[in-house]
Order: sequence, then structure tokens, then C-alpha cells
Amino acid sequence: MTRLLRPGQKDDGAFDREFWKRLGPQAVMDAMWEFVNDYRRLKGLPGNEPRLRRSTARLVRLAR
Repeated sequence: MTRLLRPGQKDDGAFDREFWKRLGPQAVMDAMWEFVNDYRRLKGLPGNEPRLRRSTARLVRLAR
């Protein structure tokens, strides 16, 4: 799919929406995963798989 915009012509985003809609959900997820891996490579992040950021907290209820 291609789209040609003339100088000064505004892009309403309809082409992008139609493009991703035609690809389907699996292709969208594959592209998203590729973007994540490209970002990690560019940033030089370690490891083969991205990890979720984890934090812990302890809540203590005070006696009344």
C-alpha cells in the first residue's frame, strides 16, 4: 500500500488506520515486538528478552 501526499496536503491518519487494519492483529503484534527489540538494541539494553519492571512494597496497618 502506498499513499502520495501533495505539498501542503494534510494527513488525517485514515491511511495508517486502514493499513494496520488490513494487516490484521498478528502482523500488528509482530511489528510491535520488532519495535521493542529495535529499541532495546539501540539503547544497548542487556538480555535477550525484555523484562517487566518490578517493585515491592510492604504495607503495615497501625494498631488503633
